[in-house]
Amino acid sequence: MGFRKHVSDQACLSCHQAPEHQTLQTFTPNCASCHTEHVGSQHLRQAADETCVQCHGDLKLKSGSPHYQTAIYNFQAKHPEFAPLRNDARDPGTIKLNHAVHMRAGLLGPNSQPIQMQCQDCHRTPAEQGEPWKYGQTRMVEAALHTQDPHNPAMPPESVRPGTGRAYMAAPTYASACQSCHALQFDSHFSESVPHDKPEVVHQFIVAKLTEYIKQHPEAVNAAPRPTRIMFGGTISREPQTVKIASSADEWVKLRTADAENLLWHKTCQQCHSLKYTQTDQNGLAGLPEVAPSNIKPVWLPNSVFSHYAHVSIDCKSCHTRTLTSQETADVLIPSIKTCQECHNGEPTKIGQAQNGCFLCHQYHNWKQRNEPFTPTHNLQELRGATPSQSPVLGAIANRLCLCGSRFENISCGKNFPALFPDGKSATMRSQTSAL
Repeated sequence: MGFRKHVSDQACLSCHQAPEHQTLQTFTPNCASCHTEHVGSQHLRQAADETCVQCHGDLKLKSGSPHYQTAIYNFQAKHPEFAPLRNDARDPGTIKLNHAVHMRAGLLGPNSQPIQMQCQDCHRTPAEQGEPWKYGQTRMVEAALHTQDPHNPAMPPESVRPGTGRAYMAAPTYASACQSCHALQFDSHFSESVPHDKPEVVHQFIVAKLTEYIKQHPEAVNAAPRPTRIMFGGTISREPQTVKIASSADEWVKLRTADAENLLWHKTCQQCHSLKYTQTDQNGLAGLPEVAPSNIKPVWLPNSVFSHYAHVSIDCKSCHTRTLTSQETADVLIPSIKTCQECHNGEPTKIGQAQNGCFLCHQYHNWKQRNEPFTPTHNLQELRGATPSQSPVLGAIANRLCLCGSRFENISCGKNFPALFPDGKSATMRSQTSAL
């Protein structure tokens, strides 16, 4: 009758320097109880749901109360709704965006031409940010993507693999997705827009442009400007305004700057941003506004693993079903768990169905809490065949790989480590012998 000898945790951790799950967990399973050796690499990585449920079926901690659901048994029927969709949670973002309007057929786009926007016009993964954008200008997109700070240079690109940089969607930017339709024009004398930047930067830009213009066109000082209407909360006042004529170049710049900023702060910028006025000038008038942080969430499910690349063949709207009718920024538009369950029902042998084990979306080892570098434990000479007597470390490897009493299928340590088996016998032969 055969037997199996599981590898010790010490043997596993000498190579696999994995962190623990949670510091307050009441039970720590052995490595081999989740990772079963010599039944194929797929089974070595994929832990059975039962190993997770033994704790999460009735979750308890050494101290305090759990911050997570305390009773989870399987994904199909005994799993709670995703956290951002529970308890009427709201999107913390402050950018005012109406998805229903932007996805409407016949929306007026650049040059007042009707367009039909697609999700990928605004939403792309980090790996695709440098590709041409339909509603962005290449020059401004490149400037937004690449830093010019010599003390903080841009990171070199990762090795090209199909899924590299394609797991999550990067936050949309004005430069890549908005500027072609939503120009930031500020004065009839100029065709260019102000930079999409902090109010201080915008103010300096306007003053510099107007100052340079009046130097080249001094006659404009005496020209009567068109009467402007003061903006209130994004609307234009119907009350007639007194036309002010400047008496000097400096006064002309101040008047034109006030008109430009009135247009920007109270209409153009306010269409998307939440502005707050906390400063006043010497006359008690409101100064430059403060722009509320956008608060765009980069990842909605930080305790799970998800990749858009694995779902690249699926139309975005078939999962994000609420997008076409969403009118408020506060709407949380991630798919419901019911949407995921339509495909991930645990029967991958059938067409259109997929696995739904815990391991697909969750990791046991909490890599976020690891703050130490990995420590090398072996060298090339040992791995290429140094004898156990020459290398105590390799002796430990031999005991773990070949003398644990487990079944060895399609593995031949005698071939990969000839120094361990000078007689040429493979690990398969020896393990079968030891099991007799």
